[in-house]
Amino acid sequence: MNQFGIIIQETTAGSNQQFVSTHLDINTPEIKGTITDERTLASQLANLSDVYSVQVTKNYKVYSLIVTNSTDFIGRSGYYAIRLYGPKGINLTNFEIILANIKEKYNHYTKMNTLKNQSYEDILSSIILEGKDRNNIVSIKSAMSYFYYFDDANSNLGTIFNTNVVHMVYKIYAFNKNKAVDESIALTAGLKSFSQINTSQKEISMNNNWGLLNDLKINDQSIDFNPNLTEFNIICQNNDVVLYNTNDDKTYKTINNNFISIEKKFIAPPGPPKTPPGSGPRPDSDNPNTMYIILGLMVLLIGGGIFYILRPDQPRVVILDDEPTNVHDTKHKDTISRTFDINVQSYKNSRDSTYRFLNYPPLKDLIFVFTKEKWSYRKSNETNWIFFYRNTLDVYNLSRKDKGSIIQKLEVKSGHVINEREEKKEDNNKTERNKVDNTTKKKDTTKQSSKSEENKEVKLIGDQKLTDNPK
Repeated sequence: MNQFGIIIQETTAGSNQQFVSTHLDINTPEIKGTITDERTLASQLANLSDVYSVQVTKNYKVYSLIVTNSTDFIGRSGYYAIRLYGPKGINLTNFEIILANIKEKYNHYTKMNTLKNQSYEDILSSIILEGKDRNNIVSIKSAMSYFYYFDDANSNLGTIFNTNVVHMVYKIYAFNKNKAVDESIALTAGLKSFSQINTSQKEISMNNNWGLLNDLKINDQSIDFNPNLTEFNIICQNNDVVLYNTNDDKTYKTINNNFISIEKKFIAPPGPPKTPPGSGPRPDSDNPNTMYIILGLMVLLIGGGIFYILRPDQPRVVILDDEPTNVHDTKHKDTISRTFDINVQSYKNSRDSTYRFLNYPPLKDLIFVFTKEKWSYRKSNETNWIFFYRNTLDVYNLSRKDKGSIIQKLEVKSGHVINEREEKKEDNNKTERNKVDNTTKKKDTTKQSSKSEENKEVKLIGDQKLTDNPK
């Protein structure tokens, strides 16, 4: 079955449907909301010129051509509208050509009085889609309709009707500015200018790879979305508040950025089950051998714990003055996966859990550890740890979205905010070290001077002794 359909309505004796594709049910509320009697608005403003409109419903995107220079069977002014129905997530940049072809064929059927034989399957089946023509948008919809005036020499409707803003309004009408009434009259008719809403909206990219998104709200109004989609975009006004919760966390959170990735909630693994008091076998305290065994085990456990804590090969954090400069300088494309899962690993030489972004190529060789309320990192082939700051990632040339998601992951994991590196403090440290070095150099110079004076004195005394010797 073709995913596109047509409804043609005309004022013959009232407003009648002259053609309806078989898979479109005009009795459903969704379809009924798109079959508007255009005599009350479009025909009044068009001044006998053609009008275009676009409307997005729950399942459809409807492109319409409204021909207003028509009359009914007794000569009264009327119209006929050709409405092209396609999937909600598909944009048609050449919809004007498609509607013009349907109009030409419909007029032929009318002229030949063969409306019963209407078929437009050849036109619908010839519609070719490209990957860029598909998008997944969710939004809160206004009850208002908007207008746009186009130039028939260069309408630009292929761009205007396919902007994401159309998902936020009830319907957009496009009038021919050379033939229709003045814009001021359109405003008095209750329409709003398209430019008012086109410059005040924001877009948020949502990543729902795990399918955990439970509810999505804009200004406390729940929004319909497809839970099977892993990625979609949210369109709303700049001042709108967007909230969400997940299946494993019902607490609503605010989306403040232009990108959000829904991740699994971290739950600490349960500890070993506790044995209720008195449920286990009790040692025979009267037997001295049992007491010796218990004391021996306690000594082994305590000794092993002390050795584990004081062992020399435990990881140490080394504060370096400069960031590593041997980072491979490569710009990474946006096609890199943005599923930033932290893989938890524990090494035999580390008491703290270490973390790696193994599924993110730019950072897969880095190991992160959180200790003493700070994050540190090192390369997998190195042993020294370096304190990690927000601007540490600058040398890796990551996109702003990727960098923000990585910082957010580490902050959520540790419950601590990661700050920028304080360059001023490092400069002060370098100044202090320079002062110490200068003091040391002065002391060495003084010692050398003293030693030189001693050598001169010894030489002078030796010469004197040689002079005192008799010949």
